[in-house]
Formats: sequence, structure tokens, C-alpha cells
Amino acid sequence: MSLTFETRVAAAAIAQTPKLMRQEFTRVLQVSAKAMDRKRHRLAFREVLYFKLKGTLESGGVQMHPEDRRALYRVLVDKPTEVGAWRRKGLRLERTGEVPVTIDLTKIARATQATLRAYQRGAGLVERRADLCSGEAVFRGTRVPLAQVVEQFRAGVPVAEIAEDYPQLSAQALHYAELLARMGKAPGRPAKPLKIQRSAVEAADR
Repeated sequence: MSLTFETRVAAAAIAQTPKLMRQEFTRVLQVSAKAMDRKRHRLAFREVLYFKLKGTLESGGVQMHPEDRRALYRVLVDKPTEVGAWRRKGLRLERTGEVPVTIDLTKIARATQATLRAYQRGAGLVERRADLCSGEAVFRGTRVPLAQVVEQFRAGVPVAEIAEDYPQLSAQALHYAELLARMGKAPGRPAKPLKIQRSAVEAADR
């Protein structure tokens, strides 16, 4: 079975807004989770790629009406070689018409895949132990609470400064925390606030 991703995870990976992605599915693409036998919509990789590509095109000044977006979605996800003005030849995508577009999907696909993979692997960098931070999640092999680093990213602290505060955290660990920060808080009951008695530097030295 192919891997699928929660909307909030996909949105964090490609710097999009979960609410707008859900609206795109229901109002434009007309694809519902119920139609796919799911309680909530989970995105396959090609669907994530659609939103990444759509955002890239729009940020570059290429406007697409709903019919055009549906055609792009079908070419990427359903894999026909041509729908509407869109044509796909392997990893080369073309749009004909008044504003022709030619895109090599190689770089954008690899970058999106790498970010999603970083999220998947990130869970293995975290552990929970009863003797550390009251059982809250910490980075494996350290006393640094995951939530503490995530909140620093949410507060807008530069990654270089966070890396300096936590020298024992790898770039992969910091990237994972940054992705979690983009996701916002998970739905459900709010987590209890951490009781942190040591500074970040003291935690790093332990």
C-alpha cells in the first residue's frame, strides 16, 4: 500500500495552509475523504506534489482557473498523459494556451520527497522516558524536550541560534522540530505545560 500523509503534515512539508488544501479538495478538485473510504483525507505523494506545484506556479504569477487545476491534478495523480491544456511526458510537464508553461518535475519532486522522508524519520529521533521531563518527548540520547525546541521555532527564533543552543542536536533533528512547528498544535486536549528547571545550555551539557 502506498504511503499517505495527514493534511497538516503535507501542508507543513510544502509550506501550505491545511484549511486551504481541504477547501481545494472539496470545492475545486471535488475529491472527498468519504469517496475514498476514509474518515479524513490523507494525501498520496502525487497529491502533495500537486499542491506544491500549484503553490509554486501561483507564486510565480501563473493563475489557474478551477478547470485548469482539476486537469493538472488528474495529470499528476491519475496519470493520463494529457488532460485539458496539460500534457505530461515522464517528469516533464507542459501547459499549452495563452500562457504556455514547461516544467521539469525532477527537482520539485525530489525536494518534496526529501521533506516528507525527514518527517517520517524524525519520529525515530525522539523518545519518552519516565525519568526525563516527566515522560515528555525528548530527543533520543539527550535531555532536550522536543516541545521546547518546537516552541522556539514557532516563536521565530532563527535556526542558527537554536542550533547554537543545542549543539548535540543534529541537523535532521532540528529539521524535524521545524516541521512540527509549522504544523501547529495537534487537535485534541492541550498538552500540559513543560516544567523546565534548567536553561537550554544546561540541558545541552547534561
